[in-house]
Amino acid sequence: MAEELLSILLFAIVGVIVLLVYLLYISTISRVLEMIGFTASEASTIILLTLFFGWISIPLFPYNDWWIGISIGGALIPLIICGRLLRSGRAGLAESAIGIVIVSYVTYFVTRAEEGVGIVADIPWAFAPALAAGLYSMTTFWTSMAKAAPLAYVSGVMGTLVGADVFRLGEVLSFDPPEEGLGMLSIGGANIFDMVYLTGIIAVIVAIIVYRVRKKQEEYGFGAVVSEFERSGKGLPYAKDIKPAPHARFGEKPPGRRE
Repeated sequence: MAEELLSILLFAIVGVIVLLVYLLYISTISRVLEMIGFTASEASTIILLTLFFGWISIPLFPYNDWWIGISIGGALIPLIICGRLLRSGRAGLAESAIGIVIVSYVTYFVTRAEEGVGIVADIPWAFAPALAAGLYSMTTFWTSMAKAAPLAYVSGVMGTLVGADVFRLGEVLSFDPPEEGLGMLSIGGANIFDMVYLTGIIAVIVAIIVYRVRKKQEEYGFGAVVSEFERSGKGLPYAKDIKPAPHARFGEKPPGRRE
């Protein structure tokens, strides 16, 4: 009896921890959607649609004994978001194209196709595409999070989709299909836990962290002291004793000079 109660207690504790982590992840997704330009109500609607339709895959076309499909929550909704960001100009077309190429390259080399599983990536290499997207966006828009966050999302989502699902599609299709019926290869099939979906979210988080670290460095680092000294000289204890050098105008004699 005591062992059964202990097992139930441990199961309940694990369940609560998993639920809290899941709710934290959902809250993070909402915050990221707001950072890339959506309102709180729009972010909530996107999340509800993703969770409600997330595990539904739309068949696109057959190939031999396979069906190629796309998950509504794991890939289609993120692609629609990317399209809206590009159409509205929040993410520039040229910058996004470069970011997609970079992330696609990184994604292709950290992923592999496994029969019976699909396209996988080992941890910690699975986070490399998100890191690449986040760092690229911050190097492109170093001083503007409003521009860097949408760029990080578009580069992460579309770069991962191209580098993993498109470039490795031929390898997956070379595997033997299921013995019964047609096999379904669903792009973004793991919904909000799929690599395509996760990369976009984590890429924005990386950009936010880099941006905040830079702001703190400017506020408290050596650069802030030098900048303040250049502006007013109040940042250094001996600045009050420093006087600017006299500047002679054209045609005037420098002070203190005798002929």
